[in-house]
Amino acid sequence: MFLKVEIPAQSSFELNGYQGFSKNTSSMIDSYESNPGNFSLIKDWGLLISYGSEFSPSATNSNLYLVALSKSINSHNLSVRYTPGYQKEFFFNNGQSIILQDSSAQSLSSRFTYKELFGFGYSYKFSDNFSAGFDLRYFTEEFNQETVTPIFSDSLTLKRENLVDNINFWKADLGINYSVNNNISFTLASINLMNFGEMQPSEQNSIYDMRKQKGALIGMTLTPVENLKFNFLYETTRAFQTGFNSLLETSSGNFGFGLTAFHDRFQQPYLAGIIPTISYSTKSFGVALSGVKYFSNRNQEKTLSDFQMNGINNIINNRYSYNKAVLSVTFSLNTITEQKIKILDVNIVKDIYPTFSDLYIDNPFAYGRVVNLTDKPITVKSSCRINSLNIDRIQSKPVTVNSRDTVNVPFYTIIPDSFTKDKTEISYADFYVSTDNNNPDDEFQKPVLIYSVNSWDDVVSHLKYFIEKDLNFSMNYAKNILSEHKGELDTISYALSTFYKAKILFNAIVKNLVYVADPNASSDYVQFPHQTLKIKGGDCDDLSVYYSSILESVGVQTALVDYKPQSGLGHVSILINTELSPSQARLITDNDTKFFVRKNTHGVDEIWIAVETTSLTNFDTSWELGSQKFNTEAISDFGLAKNRVQIIDVE
Repeated sequence: MFLKVEIPAQSSFELNGYQGFSKNTSSMIDSYESNPGNFSLIKDWGLLISYGSEFSPSATNSNLYLVALSKSINSHNLSVRYTPGYQKEFFFNNGQSIILQDSSAQSLSSRFTYKELFGFGYSYKFSDNFSAGFDLRYFTEEFNQETVTPIFSDSLTLKRENLVDNINFWKADLGINYSVNNNISFTLASINLMNFGEMQPSEQNSIYDMRKQKGALIGMTLTPVENLKFNFLYETTRAFQTGFNSLLETSSGNFGFGLTAFHDRFQQPYLAGIIPTISYSTKSFGVALSGVKYFSNRNQEKTLSDFQMNGINNIINNRYSYNKAVLSVTFSLNTITEQKIKILDVNIVKDIYPTFSDLYIDNPFAYGRVVNLTDKPITVKSSCRINSLNIDRIQSKPVTVNSRDTVNVPFYTIIPDSFTKDKTEISYADFYVSTDNNNPDDEFQKPVLIYSVNSWDDVVSHLKYFIEKDLNFSMNYAKNILSEHKGELDTISYALSTFYKAKILFNAIVKNLVYVADPNASSDYVQFPHQTLKIKGGDCDDLSVYYSSILESVGVQTALVDYKPQSGLGHVSILINTELSPSQARLITDNDTKFFVRKNTHGVDEIWIAVETTSLTNFDTSWELGSQKFNTEAISDFGLAKNRVQIIDVE
């Protein structure tokens, strides 16, 4: 009996050569040999078929080597392969013979068959740069040896028999793949980590069992320039592969070329052979022609004792393998749209105040941080829909994002006129980004605060939205009042008509008004003019909005005066454009402190007067109080110059 010796050979060998593990590689990775972690670039479904020939001295044997199917589900990848061509048979003369009855001699022989039938793979993509997985491969071995058994009876008889051992077992290995960046990536995996389900061969056949020495493989892929990759893989059993892959991109598809050289210490010479590969691929189809060329003379006869000493541990690559040619065809079916853009985060920069609808037309209420996942510049279309506010998505202007770049994209909204909710609520905004189709590449949801229609953000310039929203009501109300004073207005000078309109309207509306605090006891609630009339009162914000809207509805130009507080609450009143020229100021007053010269929208100097809307007595008293406050705080105390007082025109 011979001593059993565990001698490893190249384990990570594959018929298409080592293709590398770069996350943006275009090569076909179809093997568990150099890819135990089942790393895959398949987006949905993938099918691979490999057919080839092995050129032995006696004949050319053609086989269907491999049929593999892959499926990706989110971050999971599953694969299964059937390998009818992964087999090797050995025939040996036992060195024994028997003498037949005709005195002729018959030699006894042995046949050893090794097969890998099928395999399974699984991997999980933890991130764009890191994945891990495992593979399971099922093997069978058959040892068939002829022998002679003597039978003793009246005479000695030799009985010829076949001793058969069948061994079925699984091999399992783990692997991880990590890309540092687009230029360098690594793989680490086991070799023969687990072997189970094995039936032990008989003692005399144990020497022929396939070697299963444990080890590890370490791989690295370098991409110094685009479309050129250098690959290196080392096994701790003192074997390695090294090579390169290049790619030429055209409008119709990609042409590739690769060359891999391999070494293990039990094949001669030092570089035992090469695997050249040429390929052509599109998004849905690929074809590759590869070959295996050994540098040693494979036609030499090998002895049984040599096989007993060295054995094999790789079915398709060992010292008894012959040169091969393999044609591989791949098909990809992608029913899932490839994600090109990803939303990293969304920053809400403006809460939603429904009354300020015009404010959101040209100003984004949110910005999304997005990243281009591709190697080419893309145009991103962003849109969003706020639940309870929008029925359709509101589109934003397209933004171009460079390859692998990260930018901010704006999101806009439109507030419908039909929105009338009087309570503040928390809603959700759905944000979408897409590229070349209507289906979003990514979406993101975030809570957003939608205020009631009466909510105000304490910015005085935004009070004009409350003024404008109720202009129809104000116009009807003002015209009814002025119609009652038609005779009076018809008798005065045309130059004074604006002044007297303001006076008549003020005196009419204050009769039934009182000054009251906000109904919600807060400074961020503003009434519309029709609400102020209904409630018969309000604070400075409400009364200024009310009076300004009444005047604006009949063509009297107004401005809001924002008296900013040093502490506590501020104050708002209004300025009225009398449309009198500075030379006509004496028509309404001889007191220079009761009017102010301002330019109108056309740049012409005109007489403006300040009115304190909270003085609900009469126009003359309110004019007096308004003038005193404006003259003191805005002019004498340099409030306008120091920005403590601000004038906001209501356009």
